[in-house]
Amino acid sequence: MKKWIKISVTAIVVLLGIGLSVGYTQIFPKVYNRLETPEASPQVLGAIEFDPNPVLSVDEWEARRKPLLQQAFSEHIYGPPPPDHPVIVLKTEALNGKKLGRNLTVEQISLGIGDKSEFGQMRLVLVLPKDKPVRGLIIMQNFCGNVIATRSQLPEVSSVAKPPEMCGSLMGQAAKIILGNYINAPPFERITQKGYGIAMVYTGDLVPDSRALSGPALAKLFDDKVPGVSLGALSAWAFMYDKISEALRHDPKWQSQLSKAKMIAWGHSRNGKAALLAGARYSRIDIVIAHQSGRGGSSLNRSDIGESIVQITNNYGYWFNSRFADYAGQADKLPIDQHMLIALNAPNPVLITTGNRDLWSDPASSVRALEGASPVYELYGQKGFKADKLNNSDFSAPLAFAMRPGPHGVRTIDWTMFLEFLDKHCPEIATLKTNNVLLVQ
Repeated sequence: MKKWIKISVTAIVVLLGIGLSVGYTQIFPKVYNRLETPEASPQVLGAIEFDPNPVLSVDEWEARRKPLLQQAFSEHIYGPPPPDHPVIVLKTEALNGKKLGRNLTVEQISLGIGDKSEFGQMRLVLVLPKDKPVRGLIIMQNFCGNVIATRSQLPEVSSVAKPPEMCGSLMGQAAKIILGNYINAPPFERITQKGYGIAMVYTGDLVPDSRALSGPALAKLFDDKVPGVSLGALSAWAFMYDKISEALRHDPKWQSQLSKAKMIAWGHSRNGKAALLAGARYSRIDIVIAHQSGRGGSSLNRSDIGESIVQITNNYGYWFNSRFADYAGQADKLPIDQHMLIALNAPNPVLITTGNRDLWSDPASSVRALEGASPVYELYGQKGFKADKLNNSDFSAPLAFAMRPGPHGVRTIDWTMFLEFLDKHCPEIATLKTNNVLLVQ
């Protein structure tokens, strides 16, 4: 009986794949290689509604404009960041790294938020290259829990929260066909061979991706310190990047490997939004890669291409504060836009990537957002960003954009771009071993 069920499921998935390929151009309209959206406004260093004096120096940016912009994003779009609760390592468990690839080590780490884990817990999988320091730690959030994210090859792995049921079902298989081989799990061996580590966590551990369940989880995390303020799940997910970075960088257990590692917030789709927000809020984040983050991420709210504010707040309003929905159909009344969020990452590197069949995420306005953020990077003496087409990419620059063929999802070509960008911004670390002691030069 089970055999026939498996055959039936496989047949349905194949037929679904064929059906989608037939209607591919209708479901995934092509993004043309030209800029069709207006430039970003208001100017990031110019006079703005809540700060009428232009910014002329790094000191003015750091002391005045930057905190005002951070506050504005909290008030108008994301809600405030959670209180800076301490993070503690509750438990570590060594796992069989050979199941994920050669020459890597794997540990499952339980983290508590608060001195007694009173504000929540999260469980992450740490994958590191064996016996050598890490040039960059890619912190990533997955959609379907750590079991699926490790390809079900590590039975000891788990998440604190139960992932959505659809993740292991027929829908999960169909999603992989549509969204690519790496939608749930990265290429572990390829990443670690280049000297990078991976720290993966399921966002639902701290705040579920659910309208009904996110509210109580947010109230617990915030400890009711902000009564009357609308809270957003993206703020909590951005907070997770920061706390993972804090826990791993400062714990003596991993200091020898991670002491010089760049902390990289990587995210796809909604997690790309959280990654950008993490880089804008938290100094522990050194690099951001936001892949197809769309509205509420790297694309401009003032653009009328792709997903609108009314669509995203109707479907996922709990990601944001309640005020963001008030700007549906009148984004021009927002005193800020997403180029300013990217600018808050300065002078740290930011890579924005997308696909030429992902019109929903509005690639053209992401390019405009990078251009709009460029003056702040130039203020720091960094190279600015300028593109006349959507596929222009200079991965050596601190602001970079790339568009590959295909729709929404995570594919082999995406990881090629991610790693090429990281290689430009994460110096290799020379090592030598003396009496089995790892020395970093």
